[in-house]
Amino acid sequence: MYFVVDSDREVSPQQSALVWQRLWEMRDLAPIAAVLPAVVSSPCPLLPDEAAPAIAVPMQSQVPEDSAWIPLEVDLRNYLAGKGELRRAALDAALRTCVAEGEHRHDASNWSSRAQRHDSRLNRRLSVFVRGWGDVIARSGADPSSIEALRDVRALASCVSNTLIDASRILAERKGHCPALDVAGASALRHGSEMDLRWRRAVADNALRHRNLLTLSPWDVFPRHKPADLRYLNLLPILACANSVSYRRDVDIGHWNAREFKSFYTRISAILRRARDTSLIAKQV
Repeated sequence: MYFVVDSDREVSPQQSALVWQRLWEMRDLAPIAAVLPAVVSSPCPLLPDEAAPAIAVPMQSQVPEDSAWIPLEVDLRNYLAGKGELRRAALDAALRTCVAEGEHRHDASNWSSRAQRHDSRLNRRLSVFVRGWGDVIARSGADPSSIEALRDVRALASCVSNTLIDASRILAERKGHCPALDVAGASALRHGSEMDLRWRRAVADNALRHRNLLTLSPWDVFPRHKPADLRYLNLLPILACANSVSYRRDVDIGHWNAREFKSFYTRISAILRRARDTSLIAKQV
């Protein structure tokens, strides 16, 4: 069971406090979880964001209704050397393997409904869930509340995203781009040859094989299987790199209180809203 909590909804302070107190009290009553109103985005600037009112339970992510996703996972802890240095070449290879595996599984999967089969053909959605962000900072010995730690983890998240995008772009060149691009470009045909030519150029420059790629969890900014140290909230801006968000939690928050629990979700909401607004502006240009 998932409770959608909307920080933009106008309620009285008393009602808000009561809701967050109840959610806090139920925090460990699996499968109950709090989630936020959400969209899923695409790293391809030609494809719009989509409302995500449904829950994909295996991924613990919010997704469009009847959408077909291939879930894959990469744990950054598996690519750390002795003093916390990342083995970049091995990580790069693992991310590219995920994209190739996801492509194969789309063709091999037996989807449960006609709508999902259609979505699989149209969007080729991947959920490459990259985990271990807090673990990377903890192993490095950096102060998680510092500007330097945030800078480093954001650079890593950008690198991960770019690697997935490059792998998808290579597949698009070999096998054809995501068919959703043809649907999105249909309106260009109605505006004459000039607009159609511009669209084709934009597709040639930006086309990917998969509509969605990177999944992140806000809970993964904390080192796993430990009490969640509030200093690691500084790392939450990496969520702006995600195409979809998971709420899987592997950290202990029993030492928090309802106010800190609400503050955590409020910060996530602000980051995701800012990323969504920036994305919309970029896609309108």
